[in-house]
Amino acid sequence: MTTKWDPLVLKYQRRSQQELAAIANLRRLLSETEQNREKVMERQHNLRAQLTAHNTCDIGDWRVLKAFLSDLDTLRNQCEGRIFELKDGVRMALAAHAKTDALVQKYEHLQSQSVDKVRRDRERLETDALDEWAVQSHSRAVLARDLHNST
Repeated sequence: MTTKWDPLVLKYQRRSQQELAAIANLRRLLSETEQNREKVMERQHNLRAQLTAHNTCDIGDWRVLKAFLSDLDTLRNQCEGRIFELKDGVRMALAAHAKTDALVQKYEHLQSQSVDKVRRDRERLETDALDEWAVQSHSRAVLARDLHNST
């Protein structure tokens, strides 16, 4: 049974599904970025351990390792910034989804109320029709009895 609320329910259910997909994508990106940051930090730790273990390196090697460590610091900082942005994006997406979910529930409730009202109206019409039939049947039975008794 269709109601006037069906298009709104479908619209917000679709939007809800799209928002859930976007949230899942943001969480996947967040997880990948956190894994990348961990890899960078692990690489930094290994390089620092190599620097302390190889005190007899050439000055050129030291410069290259120091530059590489500096690049890794920059990359780690970029990962940290991206993680912060993604966490904020997930938070905002969850808040938006909560609003959409509330709208879905609201319109589903209104849809349910409309369907229930139509059912109640149909049941009332059926009951009224049965009552009318019973009254008419009783009236015919009384009339037939009166006609039969009068003879």
